[in-house]
Amino acid sequence: MQAFEAAQARALTMLTERAPDVAAALHQSDSELAASAPAVLATSQFVLDALCRDPALWPALLARSAQRLAGPGLPSPELPAALAADEGARLEQELTFMAQLRRWRRAEFVRIAWRDLAGWAALDETLGDLSRAAERALWLAQEFAARPLLLRYGQPRNAAGEAQRLIIVAMGKLGGAELNFSSDIDLVPLYLESGETDGARSISNQEFFTRLAQQLIRLLEQQTEDGFVFRVDVRLRPFGDSGPVVSNAAALEDYLQIHGRDWERYAWVKARAVTNEADYRELSAGTVRPFVYRRYLDFGLFE
Repeated sequence: MQAFEAAQARALTMLTERAPDVAAALHQSDSELAASAPAVLATSQFVLDALCRDPALWPALLARSAQRLAGPGLPSPELPAALAADEGARLEQELTFMAQLRRWRRAEFVRIAWRDLAGWAALDETLGDLSRAAERALWLAQEFAARPLLLRYGQPRNAAGEAQRLIIVAMGKLGGAELNFSSDIDLVPLYLESGETDGARSISNQEFFTRLAQQLIRLLEQQTEDGFVFRVDVRLRPFGDSGPVVSNAAALEDYLQIHGRDWERYAWVKARAVTNEADYRELSAGTVRPFVYRRYLDFGLFE
C-alpha cells in the first residue's frame, strides 16, 4: 500500500513538472475524475504522457466525467469536404488528416484506459471500445485513401458494370471484438469481382484495390511526430507475405479449397467485415462458410 501511495505521489509530481496547468486544474477539481487521477496516473505511463503532451485532454475528459467517460469520446476527425486541386495542397491535407487521426486515437485510448483503470468499465466493454475505435480509424483511413484514387482512375466495376468496393475483413482479436491496448490489427483486404475502373486512366480492379489497401495501411501505421494509429498485419491473407495484398472472391475460394489449412479454418471463424458488410455477406456465404464448416469430416481432422 505504501509503495502504491509513493507511486501516486511520483506521478503527480511528474505531472506538475511536465504539465503544470493540468496539475493545477486537477487539484482544483472536486470531480470523481480528479479523485481517480492519482491511481490512474500511477498505473499508466501512457495516460500520464498523453496528458502532458496534450493538456487539452484534461478539460475534454472533465466535461465527460459525470458519465464516468462512458460512450464515444471526442468526435473523430472529419474528412475534407473536397480533395485539393494541386499535389502540394493534397499532401498538406494528408498530413493534417494523419495528425488529427493520431490525436483522436490517443484521446480515445486515454478515455478507455481511464475507465478501465478507475474500475468504471468491465473487461468486455473495454475490449469492445478498443475494437470500435479501430473500426472507426479503418473506415476513415479507407475513405480518405480512396478519394485521390477515384478521382484519378474512376470507380472499379465488374464485367456487368456493377461498382466494386473494398472489403476489409478483420481477423484475430479485432475480428472477435476483443482488441487490447497493444494489439496489432489483423486484416484481409478483399473485393468481389475482377474488372476495370471506369475513369479516363483505367486500371484493373486488382491494381486499384492494391493501391487503396497499401495507402490505408500507411495512413494507419506510419510513424509521425504524433505516433501511429495502429500496426496492421495482413499476413493472414492467401499465401501470406508471398501472396497479393488484395484478393477477389474467386481467388480466395481457390486458395481456401486447394491450399487452406486447418489453422486457417479456425482463424476464419472469427472473421468479420468492418467495412462493406453487404458484399462480405455474399462472399462469406459462398466461400468462407463452406471452407470453415465442412460438410464432411475425416479422421485427419479429428486428430
